[in-house]
Amino acid sequence: MDRPSLELRTRRLVLRSFTNADAAALQVIAGERRIADTTISVPHPFTMADAIRWIEKAQRGLIDGTQYGFAIALPTPARLIGYAALHEVDREHAGAEVSFWIGAEFEGQGFVTEAAARVISFAFDEIGLNRLCAFHMVRNPGSGRVLEKLGFRQEGYLRHRVRKWGTFEDVLAWSLLRGDREAG
Repeated sequence: MDRPSLELRTRRLVLRSFTNADAAALQVIAGERRIADTTISVPHPFTMADAIRWIEKAQRGLIDGTQYGFAIALPTPARLIGYAALHEVDREHAGAEVSFWIGAEFEGQGFVTEAAARVISFAFDEIGLNRLCAFHMVRNPGSGRVLEKLGFRQEGYLRHRVRKWGTFEDVLAWSLLRGDREAG
């Protein structure tokens, strides 16, 4: 059976569906402790089995339209550098959650902002969503800066929302509406 695939492009990046061939690179990048440290859904250590499950979940989500998980890749040479996604796509209420992370080697170069902006455009313009939300741990202000650049507005402060490494963490909630983007 052919797996569905999707590809989005930006000036410097290719955002594409994950394939089984991405498992080793995904394990290396997602396996960076710093990624698991400030993300809610990435375990550490991130094993090859985790990478395979991650890819299978992304493939299933693409099939049923509940998740669009993109490998952020450099086009030449083709290289996986991170992840951007729409999770929990809710067609009835026209909303989804945006998430992203990038390998340490590629931080600070605007790749996450560029990739997330393309995912946002896809969400509003191509699949017709109206509201996007995003969450990040308070101790990860870099994610907040990216969200702010993208036009998100902070909506809430969720005390002890998640447990990471045995410690409860506060989380900030953000949103972006189609109308915010059109007004901006």
